[in-house]
Amino acid sequence: IALCRGRIVRVPKGPLIRVLGTEVVIPCSVSDYDGPSEQNFDWEFSRETDFVRIVSTWDSTFTSEEYQKRVGHGDIKLRRSSNDAVELVIRNIQPTDQGRYKCSTPSTDATVQGNYDAEVQVKVISDGLSLSGSKARSSMSLRLSEGDSFKLRCSAVTTSPEHTHLHVTWQIKSGSVWRDILSLTHEGKFQPGPGYEERYRNGDIRLDTGANDTYLLSVSQASPVDGGAYRCLVSEWVRGADSSWQKIQEKSLEIASVAIQRTDVVISTSNVSVTERDSLDLTCNITTDRSGIFQTEVMWYFSASPDDTLSDAQVLLSMDRDSIVSDSILVSLSHVDRNSYRLLVRDVDVEDSGYYFCQAGVWVPLHNGSWHKVVERTSAPVSVVVTALEPDYEVFLNASKTPKFSDDPTELNCRITNAQDTEANIRFTVSWYYRQRLRSDDVVTEELLAMMDADWTLQLGDRSRERAQNGEIIFSKKAADTFSLRIQWTSESDRGDYFCVISAWSRHRNNTWVKSKDVTSAPVSIFWATQGKNLS
Repeated sequence: IALCRGRIVRVPKGPLIRVLGTEVVIPCSVSDYDGPSEQNFDWEFSRETDFVRIVSTWDSTFTSEEYQKRVGHGDIKLRRSSNDAVELVIRNIQPTDQGRYKCSTPSTDATVQGNYDAEVQVKVISDGLSLSGSKARSSMSLRLSEGDSFKLRCSAVTTSPEHTHLHVTWQIKSGSVWRDILSLTHEGKFQPGPGYEERYRNGDIRLDTGANDTYLLSVSQASPVDGGAYRCLVSEWVRGADSSWQKIQEKSLEIASVAIQRTDVVISTSNVSVTERDSLDLTCNITTDRSGIFQTEVMWYFSASPDDTLSDAQVLLSMDRDSIVSDSILVSLSHVDRNSYRLLVRDVDVEDSGYYFCQAGVWVPLHNGSWHKVVERTSAPVSVVVTALEPDYEVFLNASKTPKFSDDPTELNCRITNAQDTEANIRFTVSWYYRQRLRSDDVVTEELLAMMDADWTLQLGDRSRERAQNGEIIFSKKAADTFSLRIQWTSESDRGDYFCVISAWSRHRNNTWVKSKDVTSAPVSIFWATQGKNLS
């Protein structure tokens, strides 16, 4: 058995309740028809019995005289949403617009079957929704510090004769766009706006209802992103005959303008260069306009890289909010003024080169006597370069004994002269070198005879190792500023140029020694004529 339904014209199930002065949109669609895909529609209105023609999609002469002015001004129009659907739009609906609206579709079917029109009742009610904020006529202005809390109130009352529900949304204006913060929907559900979900779960954003139909927005731990204009957006909803929710009007009221002063933490200097043994002096400044009671905790960090995280960095020292400092002999922290904290590192070392930054937390008292951290900020790192303290000295090499014949002794003395800035933390060592003299211009590299480490341990070179172990070559330190090389029996293979290198070593705070400078002497030639040979 085939079931032939025919054309079906649909409009919403009424009555449609709308508020005086608002815009009304009534959709109408058609399905199961024959003929062209694009269908035409006629709209008519009846207050009691007779229908009056309003507007048509295909007949420009369709509109009755009563509606010609409103249709001509665009206050009533048809808006096509698809080939088989249109919307009747009525702006600024009035009590006289209350009644029955009929949507008809001219037949394009081969046989007439189904329904060709549908009616819906529209009920116009008075506007009973009113909004209010602060007692002042204009919105209030709030200037707050980062981490503060604030509350805003909006009152929304409806005296609608129908059983309506209110949907209240708090919004903030960022640039030219209003963004949802938190809503209490017409179904009684809380709904945080995009980006506010976590703060809502943490309780930092709340919406509470109070007496006199007030809706209270509470914001804790305010940050600079909370600065801007605030408004409450209230829409009124009613359940339709089909149990679906219909929004019948919407109003908004700007409540406040909120400015949040950011708390900044900066070190009051840019990149720093200091000399070894001097003091490093850095100040951490906290920028805040907070005027009430608050306490600050400060922590200084050091890292080898500017990209290190706090977990990778070394804690130098800290000051808690009770001004108790965990300092040491070489590193100290002092409270310069209400918002400035000075780091002093005495007797700096080359190893103190790196990046310094401070972290500050601001605490405020709560009503129950406890303290609450409202903001924490970390400064950008400051680069500190510690230049090694380089001693100033000269090196003089002379021969106190020179051979005239083979097997004569040779003694060379390497002396440190004109030494300056060589305090107890500087140590000198010597290295001895030999270079063979050639008749040609061939390049000859020097050979290491012996060298001293920072702890004065003697390291022998290949050329002198066996003879030194046999006592034929003696390396010694005659005085604090004089090192000696003695060859007990000088041979022809010992003829050549000798020079010494005096190295200065600096002691760091961890008692390690680091070479800071090398000074090379002028060479001394050891040579004598050999009988029977022309050496000119």
